[in-house]
Amino acid sequence: MNYETLQPTVVREFHQWRRAALMFASCVMIACFFTVASNVAQSVAGRSQRAITLDPPTGWDLQEHAFDAKGNVLPEAPANFRRLGEVTAGEVGSVHTLTLRFSQTVVLTQIETTRDFRVEHGGSCVKGGAYVAGTTCTLLVRFTPVGPGQRLGRLTITHSGSVTRDSFGLGGYGYSPVISFIPAVINTVPGSYPSNVGLLSGAQNLTVDGGDTLWISDTGNGLVRQFDSSAAFKTFASGYTGVLGIAVDTFGQVYFDVPSTGKMYEIYDYGPVVQLSGSGTSGCPASSPCTLSSEALGTPGEMSIDPYNHLFFVDSHSGAAFSTVQPIPANLIFLYDPFPYQQSPSAAMAVDAGDNLYSLWANGGVCEIVQQSLYNAENSNVSFNKIAGGHTCGFNGDGGLAGNAEIGALVGQIAFDIAGDMYFSDTSNQRVRRIDYTTGVIRTIAGNGTAGYGGDGAKATAAMLSGPTGVGVNSQGSVYIISSASSGQVIRQVGPGGYLAFGNQGKGKATAAQLVTVTNTGNSSMTLTNVTITGTNPADFKIDSTTTNCVLTAGAVLSSGQTCNIGVLFTPAAVGARKATLTLLDNTISGADSVTLSGTGVLPSPVFKITAPANGATFTSGTPVTFSVSVTSTSGAQPTGSVQFKVDGANYGSAVTLSGTGTASTSVTGLTTTTHTLAATYSGDSNYAAAGPISVSITVKAAAKVTFTAPAAGATLANGTKVTFAVTVTSSSGTTPTGSVKFALDGSSVGSATIVSGRAVLKGGTLAAGVHTVVATYSGDKSHRASKATETITVSQ
Repeated sequence: MNYETLQPTVVREFHQWRRAALMFASCVMIACFFTVASNVAQSVAGRSQRAITLDPPTGWDLQEHAFDAKGNVLPEAPANFRRLGEVTAGEVGSVHTLTLRFSQTVVLTQIETTRDFRVEHGGSCVKGGAYVAGTTCTLLVRFTPVGPGQRLGRLTITHSGSVTRDSFGLGGYGYSPVISFIPAVINTVPGSYPSNVGLLSGAQNLTVDGGDTLWISDTGNGLVRQFDSSAAFKTFASGYTGVLGIAVDTFGQVYFDVPSTGKMYEIYDYGPVVQLSGSGTSGCPASSPCTLSSEALGTPGEMSIDPYNHLFFVDSHSGAAFSTVQPIPANLIFLYDPFPYQQSPSAAMAVDAGDNLYSLWANGGVCEIVQQSLYNAENSNVSFNKIAGGHTCGFNGDGGLAGNAEIGALVGQIAFDIAGDMYFSDTSNQRVRRIDYTTGVIRTIAGNGTAGYGGDGAKATAAMLSGPTGVGVNSQGSVYIISSASSGQVIRQVGPGGYLAFGNQGKGKATAAQLVTVTNTGNSSMTLTNVTITGTNPADFKIDSTTTNCVLTAGAVLSSGQTCNIGVLFTPAAVGARKATLTLLDNTISGADSVTLSGTGVLPSPVFKITAPANGATFTSGTPVTFSVSVTSTSGAQPTGSVQFKVDGANYGSAVTLSGTGTASTSVTGLTTTTHTLAATYSGDSNYAAAGPISVSITVKAAAKVTFTAPAAGATLANGTKVTFAVTVTSSSGTTPTGSVKFALDGSSVGSATIVSGRAVLKGGTLAAGVHTVVATYSGDKSHRASKATETITVSQ
């Protein structure tokens, strides 16, 4: 499934025209308002009296009205922001001249840029330089993107004129491949689990800006938090009860809303918080948009922003709304809702780069993620496409088309990477899943379906998540997830590295191949240079050509959005932990993408069994019991070593060395009349693991003797005489047997008698003339074995 093909070409072209027209209309109709709004905002920010300002740009790529690579009009840039064009990662971008103008005399003490931008030598602005009010100096700045897509950074000037630094926004568009793996390694973001307690509370949404800075709406704590490369969480807004939606535009302005008050806010220039929404009550259809600053919102919730700074958000008026947020809060439109958008502010809703809207439909047993074009939403057209799920809620379908899969009834958030792949937190299933843009295949990228907190440092698909909500993706393919932990929530990071864990494997024996899925989630093709397996035990791991469909020869290309698989075999050469790293050397930003390989070599287990006695066998006291075992292998060398025999948990003699055929035995004597456990343990050798204990249960009983006392042995009885059968039952151990004795005459049962004081008696009838055989059978008891006696009786004519 290709999301783009779901929208006809004519509609896509209309959207491109519409963006250009909308931006042009905004520039014409509200140019004067922009000046006022900008001045108000800067006044609020305390920046109207900056010691340093930027002179107007001189190159078209730096103008407020610029175009992207597809000819789309880009949003008008704020006065303190400069675009530095487009650069392919690994290539040297153009040097841009920025002119600083001084409103007072200052000494520059520091000039800094964030990682996507660098100041080159040759400019007249220098650290330690003194500059008089009214003069200017120049900085030479080069765009060096560390990721694909819209990049965002800052130029920060520290000077003697103020304790507050002057800061200017920098932007550009980068092109680069990005390699993402499934399964990937998962870890908890540092700082989100202080003192084993989750930092966040009830957080619903997060987002990643163009500088790979993470922004979180910490709902329960009423905070907007930031986590950047300094590895520390910072608070940028506080005291907003129930803050929920959050988004960042291409200029670094942060937007959030509070459903309980129906208000939307902007964190202006990384500083003060400014309310954007107003109090009006107009209808705000597409045909006559309102201005955000003049209109009241319903219960605004989850937010999503497109590359052109159109802000989309859940709103109870019609289910969803959108507005341009730069250069001013303008063109608010409440969108038509045929049913995909939910009225709840926490309902998942997102927009892709083509202004298609996505949301969850969970009602009447149906659980689907659906798509609707902005054109249809603006024009009340009841038309939408199913992207994932169907008429059954549940979990199923990984590895197949998302439209045939099952998803849960709760989705926390939906996000997209640069290549257009969709990520969503399948909250009901305790998982985060991805739908590939080019194929429509759905896969789990994190969570094993069990609610909990665990699995850090290993593969994400085996880790536990608990109620995952927010999800976002950075430019390097790392996925951030809000998930519950002890007494709060943490942020888990999936990737960028891959992870294959093979577990325990017999020494010298190859596992079945495990697959790592490789996807180019960037916006340009990945070209492979080489594939290596290095590390501590590289020879133990091997690429399996049978299950690998990635082309791994030098010069092979993996286009943006493409996916392939690499199969890996593990054959441990020794016992213990074994590890290595599979590395793709390529033209990504880092030049290498790696998969951690781990497994543990163990000795194979032999076939170890007891050949005698049989489990449950009964033996007579005083007789020896032969205890025998065999230790063999279905393949490989014959096991050697020894076997330790045990009786009732205690060693019975010394260990017995295996014979050349793998057998060992001992004779067990002196067993008392009770139940005994015979066990054996194999010692192992250099080729085979120790085995056992294995055991059988046997019973030892005393012998019992049955003796006829009536009729007398060899007696001849007169015809018609009534006969009485009597026996004594005695024990070889001196104890008195209990139980009963059965009597049979000429093969037919005549009855049974209970043993009383060692004697059993049964009265019989008359016997016909002739010779008769009488058999007395003792049943045995817990201490005595069964026994019997035979007597011959003659009856005269």
